[in-house]
Amino acid sequence: MKNKKIVFSLRHQHENNSEDYSSAIIFWYGILDRLGYEVLYYDYNNYSPDDLYNTIKEFNADYFIHTNYLLGVHEEFNKIRELCKVFLLSSDAYRFHDSNLKHWIPFVDGIITFEGVKEWYLRDGLPEEGFLKMKWGFNPNTMCTEDTNKSINVHHYGGLHGDRRFKISQFQQLGCNIHQDGFITHDEMKKNLSKSKYSLCFSSNAIGTRNELKGRVIEIPSQAVLLTEPAPDLDTYFNDDEIIIFNSVEEAVDKINSITNEEYNNILRKGQKALWNRNTVYHEWDKILPLMDPDYKSINPIDIIKKYHNEYYKV
Repeated sequence: MKNKKIVFSLRHQHENNSEDYSSAIIFWYGILDRLGYEVLYYDYNNYSPDDLYNTIKEFNADYFIHTNYLLGVHEEFNKIRELCKVFLLSSDAYRFHDSNLKHWIPFVDGIITFEGVKEWYLRDGLPEEGFLKMKWGFNPNTMCTEDTNKSINVHHYGGLHGDRRFKISQFQQLGCNIHQDGFITHDEMKKNLSKSKYSLCFSSNAIGTRNELKGRVIEIPSQAVLLTEPAPDLDTYFNDDEIIIFNSVEEAVDKINSITNEEYNNILRKGQKALWNRNTVYHEWDKILPLMDPDYKSINPIDIIKKYHNEYYKV
């Protein structure tokens, strides 16, 4: 049997730096290929309805997956369903379900979501088999880097929206300097992460209305100890002895100041094992692909990891 084909629509370049890959590439590139599909990565930055339709038709795709950038709804995707099954891949359901996500339902066969409540989608007309819930996952194709000496104590990367700037200033007032990386390339971030003992994750959303799980929770433990505020569903990724959770800046500083080298190394090692053995994107796609593709044969994710990423695999 020939491998089935997928057209995956996503931006190739980072929105703030054309020299860097987009977040979607970093999270998704290479996974479905390793799981037995022939994948064409369509650059959404060059999207036009006719071009996409013709690309899917000429590729003879079995499935089309579109990354949702919350830029309205592409009702024209209903025409693509004449050619193949259509799936929307989307986060931010709590903020944008009513204003965006539910309006996609008439034009897709299913929605792959990281948040949201199943009952919302069923209420708004999505067939039960079209609700595909998955977790964030570590992508060994793009997120691996070489180990190096730890020259940075506490690291933070990314934007300073919400309350992040204020909380970082609290750390510094308590004598804990934070190495801050703003919008640098992903490769530069990985290098600094590998030099760091701890990397911070703040859970508040950009507008301060609720705590939410951040995608970085599945990348940080590959190289550093995850130092994080509580977040919904975090306990489905890690046990308490695999990361460090804090409820206040004072608590975070107390914990990292009192930890012994042996305790630190144990947490780092356990976090890395948890990441590789339970929390990769191979694990997550293997859970939902049988719901999308009746011919998909489930695999052992560790076998795929050992085959393609053994030089980085931390057992």
